[in-house]
Amino acid sequence: MYKLELLKNAGCQLPLSVLTRPVVYTPIINKQKGYIATNKMKILVIDDSPTVLELTLKLLQAAGHEVEGLSFPGEAVERTRALKPDIIVCDIMMPDISGFEVCRNIRKEEDLADVKIVMSSSKAYEADRDKAKSLGADGYIVKPFTMAKFNSIMQSLGSMQLSAWGVRGTLPTPQQGYIAYGGNTSCYSLQISPGHHFVFDAGTGIRNLGSHLLKNGQPRITATLFITHPHWDHINAFPFFTPLYIPGNVVRIYGASQASTTFEQLMVAQMDGIYFPITVREFGATLSFHEIGEQEMMIDGVKVRSMWLKHPGNCLGYRVDLHDRSFCYITDNELYPSDSEFADEEFVNKLADFCRGANVLVHDCTYFDDEYASKVHWGHSSLSEVCRLAHLAEVDRLWIHHHDPDQTDEDIERKLEFCTSVLQSLGSSTKAVLPHEGMSENV
Repeated sequence: MYKLELLKNAGCQLPLSVLTRPVVYTPIINKQKGYIATNKMKILVIDDSPTVLELTLKLLQAAGHEVEGLSFPGEAVERTRALKPDIIVCDIMMPDISGFEVCRNIRKEEDLADVKIVMSSSKAYEADRDKAKSLGADGYIVKPFTMAKFNSIMQSLGSMQLSAWGVRGTLPTPQQGYIAYGGNTSCYSLQISPGHHFVFDAGTGIRNLGSHLLKNGQPRITATLFITHPHWDHINAFPFFTPLYIPGNVVRIYGASQASTTFEQLMVAQMDGIYFPITVREFGATLSFHEIGEQEMMIDGVKVRSMWLKHPGNCLGYRVDLHDRSFCYITDNELYPSDSEFADEEFVNKLADFCRGANVLVHDCTYFDDEYASKVHWGHSSLSEVCRLAHLAEVDRLWIHHHDPDQTDEDIERKLEFCTSVLQSLGSSTKAVLPHEGMSENV
């Protein structure tokens, strides 16, 4: 059945010879079948089954890729170094050396770090997907192998989908004239892979994120939640994140302690039966809390860094690096003007290095410059200072975030005009962006 489905997808008659050595196919374009290579890649396929190997190669060849097959997993590192493929598609269940071992061995080699690895197996278990991620695999395809599955994985490789769910600060603004960009408080998500999401803060926007994930019909969700600090507008909708109540989901939460109060205590105290009627005991998902400070972590093969920000209490900013893409989430944070007695250029330079070259920087842009004059030490920044930081850090796009509840839709639009003007005056290549709830783009 598997062979017939692959044959149907390939649309061609195939010799089913037994492979005893690597086989190379030159790329073709089959216009009759609609396969036109728009992004030709060099792909190494590793599978001990001669039939499956040859059929998979034919599918990829028909799509216009340059392909090579390898039936001996023990030669994987050697062939990868010689071929220098863009992608490896590797079976898991092989004799002597499993696909997991192949993945582990390749990931040990620093000179092969840029090679993307996609595991391919008839095993659809979450445990195997998780193991593949932990070993550094970039994707997982459940057999039978099809070009639709492969292309879906390719779309997620090398990029992260960033979505805005709450762009306001301090309080939600549900009234007319304040909701054109959304009235919910802080929440953003990064889709790392299908079914795996990094979530930043749990303001009221997290409720809509949870609803969105359920509407997409994903059977199981892994959500890694990063909390900047425990002020209400960043945590008080945490109990309304619906995936928390569904068995089989995994939710991991990272954040800092405050004085003698642990991070876990900070999060669960708002659900002690006094402030909220449902306690964490009612959660169906597997839940874990991780107390962190300023540090670097690897989470499922993704590098995450955290840095202390200037805001009352302990507050963390985050940077995520995946392949050659990067995202920074910096809120709440006060950047004192350079002519202020409280100016801290050492901190600004450190933060600029932290954000250096990011594709997207989401930063606290609460106040116009004239508003900030009466809000010093409130823990939020003026627009000019944020633009200066973005320019100094050489980021691609600055997402304007954390609008004051008194600011109308028109005020927010003026922020975009102001930031664009300041960046132009600096001769900056950074582009100012005004995100709205539900907005998504690839990082």
